[in-house]
Amino acid sequence: MSTEIVRLEAVEKIYQTGENYITALDTTDLVFESNKLTLIMGPSGSGKTTLLSIVGCIIYPTKGKVFYKDKEVTKLSEDELADLRLHEVGFVFQQFNLIEPLNALENVAQPLILRNIPKKEAKERAEGALKAVGLEDRMGNLPKKLSGGQKQRVAIARALVGNPSMILCDEPTASLDAKSAGIIMQELKELAEEGKAVIIVTHDLRLRKYADRVIYVEEGKVSNTIKNEEDYK
Repeated sequence: MSTEIVRLEAVEKIYQTGENYITALDTTDLVFESNKLTLIMGPSGSGKTTLLSIVGCIIYPTKGKVFYKDKEVTKLSEDELADLRLHEVGFVFQQFNLIEPLNALENVAQPLILRNIPKKEAKERAEGALKAVGLEDRMGNLPKKLSGGQKQRVAIARALVGNPSMILCDEPTASLDAKSAGIIMQELKELAEEGKAVIIVTHDLRLRKYADRVIYVEEGKVSNTIKNEEDYK
């Protein structure tokens, strides 16, 4: 059964550059739920990453309200937002963002260390997260000894080790070959089926087959329909 995780009410994001104003995200009402893999799709510069950043409590909207589990987060301070992200949101990035001097196990344990969880418990939970993505035989490997697909699976393990309600992914398959991308999307799909709200920004139309829901963002406007598929190539 799906439950509401994030709700946007009349949200806008406007940037000012000199005397000019740029609307990165037009007035938007949206709800994101658990047990669903949602794709946010759009060509470069469409506003999809802005939308993801607002949903992930990374930036404040210019107007409107954002609720996380029915709590209005647009009223929270920067420190309170950082604490919410640390405990409630898992992030997966296109470039993996692994710490090069640390092995896979140490990278995955980092969010727990930041939460002051004892090292022994952090290690055990990190081991479990890596096993969940099929990397039990790569725990001691440094990032430079891992393939692109393996690095992304380490990043997914790091995102889920803190048991967040929501996992946000920014172009998680863009650096991967087709086979690795398929593995990553299947793992993200399984996380959604296990109860997470999985939200993925992408311009790759081939990923739609994995989605429970697809949202299109074009020129800052959110829609349930696509205007021109050629813009995504």
